[in-house]
Amino acid sequence: MGFVGAALSLCAAPLASAAEIIIHEPPPVVEEGPPRARRGYVWTGNHYEWRHNRYVRVRGHWVRERHGYEWAPGRWERRDDRYHWHRGEWHPHR
Repeated sequence: MGFVGAALSLCAAPLASAAEIIIHEPPPVVEEGPPRARRGYVWTGNHYEWRHNRYVRVRGHWVRERHGYEWAPGRWERRDDRYHWHRGEWHPHR
């Protein structure tokens, strides 16, 4: 590993350790429901994301349906005294 490789590995270490964000306060409740159904599309859902040390409301959007799959919207999960965000994803129909 040359000088460039060593320099890159030193720079990458802090980035890898910063991947998990620990949030101790619960996210706000999303009070707005989904818009009227749109044929052939799924609403991803409104939610809150953690940005710049605070929660920021993110509006959902329409995505085209995937045949044989169902959309599982993103959600916040509490583990001990921390909150973790799980992005929305497609799951095969059961």
